[in-house]
Amino acid sequence: MNPVIKNVCMLLLLLGIQITGSAQVPTAQKLDPNMALHKADTDGIVWFDPREAPFDLVGFEWIREDTVYRRLPVHPEWEIRPAVDGLANHTAGGEVRFRTNSKKIFVRVELRERSGMYHMPATGQSGFDLYVRDGEIQRYVRTTRFPHDSVRYRAKLYDVPDAQMRFFTLNFPLYNGVNSVLVGLEEGSVVEAPPPFKRPGKVVIYGTSITQGGCVARPGMLFSNILSRKLDIQFVNLGFSGNGRGEPALAHLISQIPGTSLIILDYEANAHKTIIQTLGPFIDILRVKYPETPILVMSKIHYASATPGSQSYLDWISLRDFQQNLVKEKQNAGDQHIYFLDGGTILGDDYDECAVDGVHPTDLGSMRIASALQPVIERILSE
Repeated sequence: MNPVIKNVCMLLLLLGIQITGSAQVPTAQKLDPNMALHKADTDGIVWFDPREAPFDLVGFEWIREDTVYRRLPVHPEWEIRPAVDGLANHTAGGEVRFRTNSKKIFVRVELRERSGMYHMPATGQSGFDLYVRDGEIQRYVRTTRFPHDSVRYRAKLYDVPDAQMRFFTLNFPLYNGVNSVLVGLEEGSVVEAPPPFKRPGKVVIYGTSITQGGCVARPGMLFSNILSRKLDIQFVNLGFSGNGRGEPALAHLISQIPGTSLIILDYEANAHKTIIQTLGPFIDILRVKYPETPILVMSKIHYASATPGSQSYLDWISLRDFQQNLVKEKQNAGDQHIYFLDGGTILGDDYDECAVDGVHPTDLGSMRIASALQPVIERILSE
């Protein structure tokens, strides 16, 4: 080797730079994967795993241990029913938060199963949608478009002419599982960690298919996602379609979630009259771990079939009164951190116009739920 070249190489090595062919690779990039350069594909797009820094992944409390997109642990300490175990793989409420100056954003997705719900669009069941911060408000950008019967798709979600640093939130599908998702950014663009939520802690909401997002048109219209944007606080969505039944195991699992600021219980629609036996013990289990964490009990929304005077209406009123009275009993016994919200008042006088099938809210119904909950949550958290 030429003595001059040899001396230059020795100097570069002393400076922490190694020679690979004609490329100079800083040692830091070899040792720290977050500093490594990602290889672009033939379209000039670099693909990132959102489970890795600097992306912020929320809504999957056990992902660090299990590494999969799942809302409950893979091997829970308390036995859960098979139906709940399967629905835990649905990614409702999951979000990826990040900042980038990329002019284009793509996703590459592999789902667990094909879409096919008769009363919910594939965009809500299996799609992702993207929001970008505009001042203090997050604005909707685009939803993934794909053949409804496909389990793999690639979609463009953002395309602008100017490269400037912006904050984005990517919402996960509501009624499907995600085996893998990659976020595609332009080669040479910068990706950074997002700003923290303005409100500390987490709001954990446990409930039914309505809580999970049935049957809104796209993920961002799930009422817990709406509230997360408006309140700027992290939500953990534990809605299990047809299976929010108040089992003790779920109370124990909720008790494992750290940093909880508020727990919302909205499972009457699946428990029917069994809520009379389950609600009190469920709250008692939560109180062991969270003696002063606010708990909001929310009764069922007004179904279209519950017309005044009908048996379904009378049953609905009876269970609403039970929940309200239970909360009053707990308050009188000294629990000053428990609250009740009458879900029957949420949808308004035209409640029958707010559902796709008389039960599950459309985007209109979900927005009304969020609008009713927002001031209640703000008041509770401020207290």
